Amino acid sequence: MAINTERLQELAKPRNERAQRRSQERRENRAWLTFSQDIALALHYYMREKEMTQRELADKMGVSQAYVVKLLKGGENLTLETICKLQDALGENLMNIARPYEQSHIIKLARPYEPVETVHSKVYRKAISDRDLFPQGNARMLACG
Repeated sequence: MAINTERLQELAKPRNERAQRRSQERRENRAWLTFSQDIALALHYYMREKEMTQRELADKMGVSQAYVVKLLKGGENLTLETICKLQDALGENLMNIARPYEQSHIIKLARPYEPVETVHSKVYRKAISDRDLFPQGNARMLACG
């Protein structure tokens, strides 16, 4: 039985090119694919926890069940609108946005800032706060930070 190598190479070539193209696309889109996969894992978790079917989630979101299947595979480039629909349907927060403008832990020191050359242990920081070098609130922040 003779093997037709020309036919074999012809069949293998398109798959190889297709695999290379898909691999390149995955590398280029790695950042959002990671987020999409994380959201898909969260969806699986919350749906199992709430005993929710794909059909129920689709109905609550106002989309088709086929679209929910795509979301659960973790390969969809989700819009903010879709993420909001998911959160509303699940009643859970899927993403957290950093809000540095709301940080209340920024404090003003009573004394001029003195740079610390080394990282000190909790015991040493406690000793500093016990010496009353800083007001009470700032000493507490120094001991925690």
